[in-house]
Amino acid sequence: LAAISTGARTGTPKGDAADAPEPLVFDDSLKWTAGEPDLVVTTNSVTKLAGTPDWWGEIDRVPVGLDEDRYVKSVEIVEVNDVDNQAGSGRETVGGRFIFHHMIWSTAQLDENGDRVDETVTSWPVHEVGRNPDIFDPDGGRLLRAGTYIYSDSVHLHSNGLDTTGHLEIGFRFHPKDYEPKYQRAILGLGNGVDISIAGNQDKQELHAYRALEEHTKIITFEPHLHAPGERMCLEAIWGYTVETLSCVGYDHNWVRGYAYEADSAPLLPKGTILHIVGYMNNTETNPNVPDPRNWQGSGNRSVTNMFIDLGMRVTMDDEQFQQEMEERRQKLNLGPNDHVIGCPLCLAPLVSPMDRFERATSSQSD
Repeated sequence: LAAISTGARTGTPKGDAADAPEPLVFDDSLKWTAGEPDLVVTTNSVTKLAGTPDWWGEIDRVPVGLDEDRYVKSVEIVEVNDVDNQAGSGRETVGGRFIFHHMIWSTAQLDENGDRVDETVTSWPVHEVGRNPDIFDPDGGRLLRAGTYIYSDSVHLHSNGLDTTGHLEIGFRFHPKDYEPKYQRAILGLGNGVDISIAGNQDKQELHAYRALEEHTKIITFEPHLHAPGERMCLEAIWGYTVETLSCVGYDHNWVRGYAYEADSAPLLPKGTILHIVGYMNNTETNPNVPDPRNWQGSGNRSVTNMFIDLGMRVTMDDEQFQQEMEERRQKLNLGPNDHVIGCPLCLAPLVSPMDRFERATSSQSD
């Protein structure tokens, strides 16, 4: 104990450099974490100079190169640039490796004037720094049409501290050619981009947003989107008197992630369920992402202003599909009448279709 105490007070003496282990060398080559793509589409290269202001705008459209429609199982986007990650870029954050902060994009066929043909548009999950692959529901593949182009009029580039040239590579993995989706993608906004007010020099501030489901819904992923003060987001489902926390995750605006539910854990929510998200904000000097915590912050596109959105993926179901999903969940989890499963408030409720109930009532009256 005396030796440890002395070392703690005086500092550890420097050892012999010859005894040090070899420095770690990391593989910075392109990796596809969702599996090798069936199709890779490359955007045109762009250059961002060191020390220049952020840029928002439109990049060149590029053809997808498909001659037949295909349904997509997953999509993954990686940035490829000329930064030497072993040497460093002069920035100490993850932003020092990349120049693409994000890209909001879609695919569409173009008319003779080069404009998008509305009925051919498919929107895709936004690309952000650090984002993991987007794996769609096995029964809810997304359509990539033949003859379409990658189209984006909302790209955000930022300087990483070096003159850098880079591009994005978009990897698509396909379902078999005879695949047909069972479910439709839920078009559902969940967030609040207006009523954001974050006081200076205060921790543990909360943002809240609600949305009622108009269709039976399965939640595939939960993806918090906050800005610099954001530290955590939670998702709740409210059904009658039942309030359940579906997910709570930390948040770092340098490295945005989406969180996929396991197949037997994806929430199955009846229409009428209220989704509730809570964002936890830290606008103090203990948050290294905030440059000046004295400032009040409101809504906006910059990292020092704020967004509050759940960008997660969901699919909708009709009554029959919803009951079938719940029956499969009961079977796979071997649920009995005294069990409870979070995220499926009706899984253990008596399942009687309205038509069956009407027919039994009519028959009873006739008797």
